[in-house]
Amino acid sequence: MLSKFLDKIFRTVHRILGTLLSILFLMWFVTGIVMIYHRFPSASREEKLARFEPLGYGTLPLDSIALKNGIGLDSVRSASLWRYLGQTRYEIGTGYGNRTEFLADSSEYKVLDEKESIFRVASLWCPSPVEKVDTLYSLEQWIPFGRLKEDFPIYKFYFSDEDRTQIYISSKSREVLQLTTRSERIWAWAGAIPHWVYFTWIRQDVEGWKSLIIWLSVFGIIMLLSGFWMAVRSFRISARKGNGLRSPYKKKWYRWHHVFGTVFGIFLLTWILSGMYSLTQIPEWLGREHKQYDSREALGTGMTDFQRYRLSLSDLLSRNPGRITKVEWKSFGSHPFYQIQLSDGESRCIDASVPQVAEKLYLDSAEVRTVVEAVHPGEGVSLSLMEEYDSYYLDLKGKLPLPVWKIQVDNKDRNVYYIDPCSGNSRSFNTHSKWQFQLYQGFHSLRYKIFDGRRGAWTVVMWVLLLGGAFVSLTGVVLGVKYVIRLFRRKRRKRDKE
Repeated sequence: MLSKFLDKIFRTVHRILGTLLSILFLMWFVTGIVMIYHRFPSASREEKLARFEPLGYGTLPLDSIALKNGIGLDSVRSASLWRYLGQTRYEIGTGYGNRTEFLADSSEYKVLDEKESIFRVASLWCPSPVEKVDTLYSLEQWIPFGRLKEDFPIYKFYFSDEDRTQIYISSKSREVLQLTTRSERIWAWAGAIPHWVYFTWIRQDVEGWKSLIIWLSVFGIIMLLSGFWMAVRSFRISARKGNGLRSPYKKKWYRWHHVFGTVFGIFLLTWILSGMYSLTQIPEWLGREHKQYDSREALGTGMTDFQRYRLSLSDLLSRNPGRITKVEWKSFGSHPFYQIQLSDGESRCIDASVPQVAEKLYLDSAEVRTVVEAVHPGEGVSLSLMEEYDSYYLDLKGKLPLPVWKIQVDNKDRNVYYIDPCSGNSRSFNTHSKWQFQLYQGFHSLRYKIFDGRRGAWTVVMWVLLLGGAFVSLTGVVLGVKYVIRLFRRKRRKRDKE
């Protein structure tokens, strides 16, 4: 009796939710294939750095600029220097989110009106003639993020080049917020926009957008679990009748939905679950975090005590004449270094702990161990130089640097750190964040070590799974349409009888 009641409940739930959600699932899987090759367009950090100009030798040192502007050297937490649009500027940070720009050389000061500076920025990004310029006071499809409202008005440039380039520039910072070409816009409409639900009226409200995706995922999970119940039940009935593990359905769309749904349903479930966990944290009980460690500040690469930078800025610039476009004051623990951007696009970290111009930064095992042990006093720490990716420090495109120091901590949370000896950049995991990684990156993007160096195999597997999910969704769409048609026919016959 209970079994029949549950069958009826699950059949009803699966039919209603399947009718409503199958077309959404079909869209997600088809656009997922597109997103293997094309993402949402953006003006990348690398593209912005490429527009900087080489730094000259007449730049005032950082301490002079800070003191001149009433900033105590002991309060400086970050600093960077660059040259853009004919002016050399410092950005000095004295706390989280508290950053101020200063002109590095007063002789370079020149007042540019808003129109002149905006057009100069646009010409750096696209030399073609400008067809028209719009002044925006509301967000658009290619800038749908609510945080960009602070940049209003935003200027949108249309260029007459072959790619039909469009550029969005902030009136406040003169920063290029977005760059798109005709090809990128077409592929985004076929992939990223529907896949991520990047429609302006939804995406500009971050919390509302997250809630929508999470609730769609929850209903999708309920639909899939009820489908699994029905699939197993149908196979069991078939086996009892002596037909083995064969689908009992005679009509082809029902049979295809049953068979392919059973085979690919687990992948549909993991993708919907992982899509949800891309926007929310996993439950606390899953890999419970026993203790929170203050590792962010200790392993951060912000600026250390100014007096520790024994290599002067002028010596650094003279070593690479006319090549450095940006300098950032960095540190690992108390070890100072400069991160420099070169005009050829290369980024390099230079040791600043010695007065002479040194070679690239290299953090040895002793100083790495010292910093990590300060975060985990009294806990066992083991350190090794890792020369190939593992299950968590992993990049299927091979962009994450190697080798790195891998530091494992013997505690309940099983903390592990990966530290690049040439930049001080770090990644960390504990038991809880490992679960988060697996439930999001693992399930959603198949970021598994088995695919390391096998990009072709990863692509084939993704195509097979996405096509399988798309076909299951397509059969659901067809059955849903047939179900709605039957409902209308029943209502019509009922009205005719009345």
